[in-house]
Parts: sequence; C-alpha cells; structure tokens
Amino acid sequence: MSRTLSGLQALLLGVVVLVGGGLIAAAVFAVGNRQWFGSRALTVQSTFPNVQGVEVGTRVRIRGLDVGEVVDIDLGGDGVVLKLRIREEYRRQVRKDSTAQIVSVGMLGAKAVEISPGKSDAADDNDSLEPRPTRELTDVVEQVSTTLEDLAKGEGTLGKLARDPQAYNSLLALLEQTRSTMGAFQQDAEAIKRLPLVGGYVEDPQALLVRPRHKPNRRWFRESELFEPGQAVLTSGGRARLDDLHDWLDLRKSKKAEVVVVTYADPQSSDPSRVKHVTEEQSRAVIDYLKSEHKLHKRGWVPSWVPLIQGVKVTALGMGTKPPPNEDSKNLPAPRTEILVFVPQN
Repeated sequence: MSRTLSGLQALLLGVVVLVGGGLIAAAVFAVGNRQWFGSRALTVQSTFPNVQGVEVGTRVRIRGLDVGEVVDIDLGGDGVVLKLRIREEYRRQVRKDSTAQIVSVGMLGAKAVEISPGKSDAADDNDSLEPRPTRELTDVVEQVSTTLEDLAKGEGTLGKLARDPQAYNSLLALLEQTRSTMGAFQQDAEAIKRLPLVGGYVEDPQALLVRPRHKPNRRWFRESELFEPGQAVLTSGGRARLDDLHDWLDLRKSKKAEVVVVTYADPQSSDPSRVKHVTEEQSRAVIDYLKSEHKLHKRGWVPSWVPLIQGVKVTALGMGTKPPPNEDSKNLPAPRTEILVFVPQN
C-alpha cells in the first residue's frame, strides 16, 4: 500500500537531497582542483630525459614520506618537465638546492618522485629542482650479466685475476700487508690519545662522555625541539629553548667544568655517513648560538683554537647512528641533542 508524504515531509526530503548533492559537488570540485594541498601549497618542477612510467597523480616523497604528487607533465625541448605540488605543511622541506629523482617503489615497479632536501634557502613557487639520474633494475641486471660474462671469458680485471694464480697470490699478500698496516694505525691512534697536549683534542666519545670523577649535569632536546628536520638549522623555537639555559650554563662557580654538546641521529637512518655529518653540524650550531647570542666570553689564557664558553672548554660531538657509551643516555629518544656540563668532584 503506497503512502503519500505530507507537505512538511516532502520539504525536508528536498532539503536533504539538495544538501547531499551540494556536498558531493563540493567534494568533486575539491578533488578536481586538489584543494587538499592547502592554500599555500608549493609548486616546483624538474626536467628529466624521460618519465619512465611517471604520470599525473604519481606520488612525490621526501625521505619516504608522501608529501604531494605530480600534477602536470609537459614535453619540453630538453626533456619531460614534471610539475610537482607539495602540501603546504611540507613546503619548507624543499630547498632551492634540493634534487629530484624518479625511483621505483616495491617489486612491481611503481614509480614515485623522491625529493632530497638541500641546505640553502626555502624554494619558491615555480623553482626548478636539479634532476638526478635514475637507476633502473633492468640496467643493474644488464651490468651484472655483462660482468659475469667477462668473468667467464677471463676478460676484465676479475676475469684475469681468476685465471692468473700469481696475481691471486699477490692480491692475498697485499691484503695481509694492508691488515697489518691498519693495525699499526690503530695502535698509533691509541697512543696519540694518551699524549698530554694532543690527546685532549682527539675525538674520543668514551673519554668525553664517561667521566667517573665528574658530576654530569644534563639537558636534552629532541631534534624537532631545536632544528628543522634533518638539518643543522636552529628554528625560532629552538633558539628560545636554548635561551632558557642561560642561568643553567652559568659556570663561573666551577672554573674547571667542561661542556660537551653531543647529537645523536635516528639509529635506523639509511645514510650513516650523511647523518654523522649532520649531527656534527647540529652540535656546532648549538655552541655557536650560545657563544654569539649570550655574549659568552673567554676567561684566562687558553689557545685561541680551543672552543670556550665563559672560559670553559666546550666540545662538539656528532655521534651519527652510534649508540651512546654512557648507560644513563641509552634509554633517551633519538634523534636528540644533549648538553652536558661536567663538574669535577673533589
């Protein structure tokens, strides 16, 4: 049996249909115009010899994190121009000296555009990023196949080495000699650390951070509290956090106190050599800020090349992905920066 709607019910139904249709239209319009990037989204471009499977909608990543997508592809005179749009919350991660590379994602060969952050000023809209060459899996397989063929034929360095017993024995002798030389270098390095004038300036994390005859006073900060991610650039909030340490760093009461600023990177980082350099620069940035902004001065006669804060020796130490040698720091989160004041105990 059919039922007739009243006038009020028909009006309410019409309002619901109109509102629903409006919401659907707004969603379609937002998707079509990619409004989820934000009103301050960054648009940059990069030119490649070929797109290698990249298309409009391909993801753009920074350190593996999705930050945008390819919004336009143009066939220019010097190659294929990819226009990349970065969500507004990540635009400061893209620098003028950042580079772009087309990479494979997963075993199925899906593509993404990976942006490597630089160190210069933040990029502006329509800036061009320097492209980096892409290594395809097929290229690597072909190169390995060629090397194996040369080895089987006795061609190339490996092939000649495999077929020449004299060369093989000479290589073994060279490796043994290198091992002995490296052992001697290690012994010399340990001896240098014990020298009274030089050893104090050889970077030895164990000696710098583990001091049984000193009382350690520590302040530590996560990387995000002081620096821009992955950079040795102090943020305004980071400078404010360091300003709060002014009274804590008043070392005039203990002239023999020493300060160590040590920075640790994420132990899961995929590029240990790069993050080692970054942690060193971050520690130096903290020391430079404390010396310049708080008018800290030298006291007493000390060689000019020894870093000082208020007459106290200061050491910048970048640990990279290495764990801390002192037990009381091993449970702290990384990446982080520690400021340690070692006061000698009588």
